[in-house]
Amino acid sequence: MNDETKWAIALVVAVIIIVALTFYFFLPLLDGIVMGVVFSYVAKPIKKRLEKKIGRLLSSAIATLVIIVPIFFLMFYGIFQGINQAIYILTHQNELEANIVKMLKDAGISDAYIKKILEYIPSLIALVKSRFELSAFDVSKKFIMFLMNFVISAIVCYYSLVDGDRFIENTLKLLPEDRREEFGKFVKEIDETFLGLWFGNFMVAMMIGFASIPYFMFFNIPLTPLLSGLMFLAALIPIFAEWMIILPVAFYLATKSVTTAIWFLILGVVFLYIIPEIIVRPYFVGYTSKIHPLVLMLAFIGGAVVGGVAGFFVAPMIAGLITAVYNYYLNQT
Repeated sequence: MNDETKWAIALVVAVIIIVALTFYFFLPLLDGIVMGVVFSYVAKPIKKRLEKKIGRLLSSAIATLVIIVPIFFLMFYGIFQGINQAIYILTHQNELEANIVKMLKDAGISDAYIKKILEYIPSLIALVKSRFELSAFDVSKKFIMFLMNFVISAIVCYYSLVDGDRFIENTLKLLPEDRREEFGKFVKEIDETFLGLWFGNFMVAMMIGFASIPYFMFFNIPLTPLLSGLMFLAALIPIFAEWMIILPVAFYLATKSVTTAIWFLILGVVFLYIIPEIIVRPYFVGYTSKIHPLVLMLAFIGGAVVGGVAGFFVAPMIAGLITAVYNYYLNQT
């Protein structure tokens, strides 16, 4: 083995080690990095509209703020309200029991069964309080990580908008000159696929958020603007997350009228879940990104099961990458 071969092997090994270490240290921040890339694709049309008028840096900053600030406000104000409601429930046990009794009586349950159910409520509340106290440190740590990832997502979004195109151009310069044009077309196909994927997903989430406004207003739900904003955030993560808003509100309605709560659930399932999630989103996002609707739906579900929040975003991007490769070589033939 000559010296040139040894140096080549050493270089490959060094690159692998550096990539592995980078991935290891960046792994706790993976959610923020992936979300930042996704946000940058959502913000890219805004940046392109403003870039010629106000420049690359300022247009990137404005586009990032347009996407990040509303999400930040809705997300953390929603968390704040949720914590307040949880504290209120835990500190107003008598009122909670009265509401449960009313709900059970409206449902036609006999007094004997209601009495047995009420016997378990104090122990249930005590269990919840103890669990809350035991997990306070873990909750604080996770919340700090969540906040850190959100801040990182904003930073990644901004720098992706500022330097993303230049990074691709500089990377292309590393290739042989006769291959640059062909590889540039390939990268453009991937970029357009990702743009269609995440901008289309964002538009569907906005549609669900706006559609939820008359839905909440019809049932006289308090804090309708906040809930519709949270529905928009939940809809950014397809298939599952809307239930995080609909079910607690249905429980709130059940304390007043079980019949109203049932109608609330039925309408929510049909118009805010089945129609947008099973019918509209796969076909609309599939159209904008050229990804087959079935592949897209399976990618969202599988990514969530395997990778959590990051998986929601990474799996569809992998599906988009495969689709872009397929479309590129299909157009070449």
